[in-house]
Parts: sequence; structure tokens; C-alpha cells
Amino acid sequence: MDKYRLAVNPYDIEKWVNDMASQGWHLKKFAWIRFTFERGEPGSYIYRPDEMEQNGASYEDEYLDFLRSSGIEQVDRSGNLVFFRKPANDGPFELYSDKKNKMNKLSQRISLLLSLILLNLAIGLIGLSGIFSAQAIDWIKLSMNITNILVVVLFSIPLLKLVRVRNKLKKDLDLFTD
Repeated sequence: MDKYRLAVNPYDIEKWVNDMASQGWHLKKFAWIRFTFERGEPGSYIYRPDEMEQNGASYEDEYLDFLRSSGIEQVDRSGNLVFFRKPANDGPFELYSDKKNKMNKLSQRISLLLSLILLNLAIGLIGLSGIFSAQAIDWIKLSMNITNILVVVLFSIPLLKLVRVRNKLKKDLDLFTD
């Protein structure tokens, strides 16, 4: 079964994939917004995403070997995002990416979303201001500019969630480093 979801917030995606696993749908592969699930025993796996750094093949191989030796299986990889799973009866598991790295990744996503939001906002507002000064309203341009404004509203929600997650990580990091 294929499901589609925009993978902006890795924590929301992790929760969703684990909810699917508790219903008996296990992640088989994913690519950007497409997630493929296969039917299985409900609640038999726990899933965790991780963003792999491009630090060289030897570091990555060592990290993956360490995870395999811990009973953690790599499910699939799309770009830097990798999903891992472990049998649920082995208990919960954590991936040990450091908080600074997680914060940097979240900051990159926030910057990308903010750029998209500002670009769509500028295009939408400029387009809307020009439409109403004309004699007749061009409905196609009006609908395109309203769509730009809707994109701003829709992308603002994940942006705010990402900022909250980053701020929580920063607060935890400050708490443990002070």
C-alpha cells in the first residue's frame, strides 16, 4: 500500500510511521513524499528516522555496522534520510545523533521553508496588487495569486512546528551544557 505525506518534520513522520506499524502496516520503502507499506503483524517493529551525514563512506559503514550489531535494521534510504527499525519485543531504541546536528538539520529545513514562504508571499502580494488596478479582473491571475497566498498559509504550519522542535532541542542542549 502506498501513502503520501510531505516529509518536512522528521518527528511527525516518525510518529506516523510507528502509528502505521501499530496497525500492522510496516514501512518497506520511501522516497520524498511516497511511503510504501506492507501488511504484517501489528506492533512488531519500532521505527526511527535518522539523517546521515556525508562524512565519508568509512564513517557511515562503521555507523551502520554498529546499528546492525545492535539488532537495528536499515529499512530504506532517500537522500540523507534513513529509516531504521528494530523488533518491538526488544524494547524501545534511540539513535544517537547529537542535538547540535539535529538542530542544524532543522535550521536548514526552516530556512528552506521560510524561503518558499517569502517567495510565494511576495509573488502573491505583487500579483494581487496589480490585478485590482486593471480595468477588468483577470480571473486566472487572481486564482494563481490566491494559490500563492494559500501556499504561504499551508507551509507556515510546518514551519512553526519545526521552530518549536528546534527551540525545544536548543533548550535541552542549553540545559545539559550549562
